[in-house]
Amino acid sequence: MGEFLWAIITLGIILFVNWGAATLFHSNFMDWLFMAGLVVTCSIWFFNSSGGFTSDLADARLQSGNNDDNWAATEVKTKIDRQKLNFQPTTAFYVAVGYTVVAGIISLIYFKDFFIN
Repeated sequence: MGEFLWAIITLGIILFVNWGAATLFHSNFMDWLFMAGLVVTCSIWFFNSSGGFTSDLADARLQSGNNDDNWAATEVKTKIDRQKLNFQPTTAFYVAVGYTVVAGIISLIYFKDFFIN
């Protein structure tokens, strides 16, 4: 039941982002179909993953041992192990990927005259 609820919430958020972008830019709902799915999918992936580039940036500040006035830190004597990128897909991620794939197919069909000519 909880997974079904998260699937409905994710779909609602994607449709809200799609509607919001179409309203904000005074364009058609179909124009933002694929982009809304892609933005939400990438956002879910970014916020549900650990390690990787952003963790390296956070560790770099600690690793530098920079003792400036704005950040009271001491030099780290041990090396921080690099965190490997770890991602556990959730139901929301699968719904967002499915929406993005379906939206991409619908967008290709809807804009086929633009791509062919």
